[in-house]
Amino acid sequence: MLQDNEVKRIVEAISEYKELVQQSSDMRDQLESLQKRWNSLRQERDQVRASLDTIHQTLSQMKVDYQAMMKTMTDLSSTEDTVLDNVKFLLDELTSLLKKHELTK
Repeated sequence: MLQDNEVKRIVEAISEYKELVQQSSDMRDQLESLQKRWNSLRQERDQVRASLDTIHQTLSQMKVDYQAMMKTMTDLSSTEDTVLDNVKFLLDELTSLLKKHELTK
């Protein structure tokens, strides 16, 4: 037969065990909650990373397009200068011819 002290210690041990089981269950719930939040944050991070990659690609393409436009503008400006020089040359030649023609009259 058990003595009162032994029964009391067994009851206390059972109570402590129940408390530990409850704490363990609470900690498991907290861990599951943290894991869900971690996974959610990781998904958000992956979405942000994908968005940044898209923005980076767009900016890179814009840079290429801008450089191509600037080259075209430079080429057009150069062509305009050449055309203007040629027109001036032709005007000078025509003016010279007209003067020669007038002198011969």
